[in-house]
Amino acid sequence: MKEKLIEKLRTIEFSGVASVVGLIEKPGPGIHAWRPMVQVEAGRGCTGDHVKKDFWKGERIPGREITMFADEVAKALEVDPVKIGDNVISSGLDLSSLQDGDELQIGMVVLRRAEKPHRPCELFARRVSQEAMEAVRETGMRGALFFVVAGGTICVNDSIVKRPK
Repeated sequence: MKEKLIEKLRTIEFSGVASVVGLIEKPGPGIHAWRPMVQVEAGRGCTGDHVKKDFWKGERIPGREITMFADEVAKALEVDPVKIGDNVISSGLDLSSLQDGDELQIGMVVLRRAEKPHRPCELFARRVSQEAMEAVRETGMRGALFFVVAGGTICVNDSIVKRPK
């Protein structure tokens, strides 16, 4: 099963025309809600997320203001992205190709790729499956963590543009 998932993940083709296909806020621990648009703030992330959403094992994780997951990966894993719970569901963008410090622009919002990798954890395994967790870990396709550089509104169907360095 894991090997089949790894093969599916390795054969994903990203179109290069990136956009937002889903937005998820976390109003409470373990609660994931689809939204047509979200407000984001520097130093916070989605304003509708609960205040401890960027904590792990009691500690704040820097650079976890916005989490992003590729729709193509969710489809390969055959899972509804809301179950995973990342804030922005992208299409057309290989998130594993982003380097630390790369910036994405979504409307007026600017996000900077955090140094810390977005690793799959036991929570991911419980939400999806152990095999899926191992497959995204091995392929590096868990998604990406971001700081909010410039806040604003993100809407479903917004374009995502990688900013030049």
